[in-house]
Amino acid sequence: MKKLFYFLMILVTVSFLATSCDKDEEDQVKTVKLGAQSNTSIPGFYSVSEIKTYTMDQGFQNQSAIDIFCFYEAETGNNIALASPGSNITGIFTGASSVENWTTVNTTRFSATTLTVAQFDAVVETDELIVTAYDTANNYRKAKDLKIDDIYAFKTQAATNGLLKVTEVVQGTDGSVTFEVKVKK
Repeated sequence: MKKLFYFLMILVTVSFLATSCDKDEEDQVKTVKLGAQSNTSIPGFYSVSEIKTYTMDQGFQNQSAIDIFCFYEAETGNNIALASPGSNITGIFTGASSVENWTTVNTTRFSATTLTVAQFDAVVETDELIVTAYDTANNYRKAKDLKIDDIYAFKTQAATNGLLKVTEVVQGTDGSVTFEVKVKK
């Protein structure tokens, strides 16, 4: 009877540890949804370090925290795109809190990758691939014309490296983009 009890205790412990490991890996995937400039229901600004979204007015009050924003611009082929306050995007946002009026403008740079969805999904936050996927010779101040399953490497002004995988795109000035993000730990 004691042997059965010990066996069950070991089985429960192993099950708990396996579940905890699975949960840790699930926790590494952060899903972010950002709205474009006319989207009034979804915040459009993101802080990588804080893992938090902001409206434009909130972002104006927290300029040093903002690394990425979403915008839409059909005329130039950007369509739904990601950029940062330091990207010199003008004429998109309006009002006193417009990015053009910010005094702190962090720059995040993006590089398209050749990673597959399966490769992205397998990456954990300690993988060096998050750093090496960023192309130091071919990076840009925006990731434009986003499509589902696009995978970009990025580097923030604070030198934080990350990967993002686009999971949903809604075009238009009131559109949005949803992406999974993994940041190097």
